[in-house]
Amino acid sequence: MRRGPARLYNIISLIFAVLTVVWLVFVVIQLGQPPRVQPVSVALPTTVVLPTSTDTLTPTRTFTATATPIPSATFTASAVPSAIPTLANVENTVAAIASPAPTSAAGATQQATSAPADAQVPTGPSATPFVEQRDSPFPFILRGERVVFTTNFANTAGCAWQGIGGQVFDIGDQPLAGIRVHVFNNDLESFTESGSNTLYGQSGFEVAVSSSNLINTVFVELQASDGTIISPTVQVDFTGDCASNVALVNFRQNRPY
Repeated sequence: MRRGPARLYNIISLIFAVLTVVWLVFVVIQLGQPPRVQPVSVALPTTVVLPTSTDTLTPTRTFTATATPIPSATFTASAVPSAIPTLANVENTVAAIASPAPTSAAGATQQATSAPADAQVPTGPSATPFVEQRDSPFPFILRGERVVFTTNFANTAGCAWQGIGGQVFDIGDQPLAGIRVHVFNNDLESFTESGSNTLYGQSGFEVAVSSSNLINTVFVELQASDGTIISPTVQVDFTGDCASNVALVNFRQNRPY
């Protein structure tokens, strides 16, 4: 009976002895090995991104040329004057606004006779050449030896009109009515009588040439009742300017007929 428990104790003691030896061997082995280096984790700083210099666009002044409108001269047709010039004042008023009269005899006839190079001058009996006043074979001559241009003052058409106006005077320089006036060119032929339009004076007349301002050439002459030409044929050259769209052609009797 005693041998059984003693044997058990011996076995247990042996086991513990073996475990002790194993443990000692393990400790010796562990002590004989070099010490382990524990890895150290180092937190690296985050990369700092430095701002880069960026070119900044600086706005510059840009001057843009603009077209500045240049005021243009605009002619406005004036209304019919409230006080119509009288016979005695028409020539003085017109002469004041017209160009100065030529000083030489040759220059005196140039304005009334010179035509553009391409002007078609009518031929035949009605195309009597304009001659020097002192040598005129006609009983009527051009009064003042020139045609006077002015703006339209005798009707309400203003610049939308172009025409011939004037008067006829007798030997005593008095208004003479009833004389036939012939106005013509290649596209126009018109007749009227002195005294038919008193806006130009007691013996005034008027003939419309165009309803607009044209560069135009027309001819004016006086005729007897039977058609006989009794004055030089006066050539009138319109420039197409509203300021000179009326040609004043006055005739004066030079001798009996």
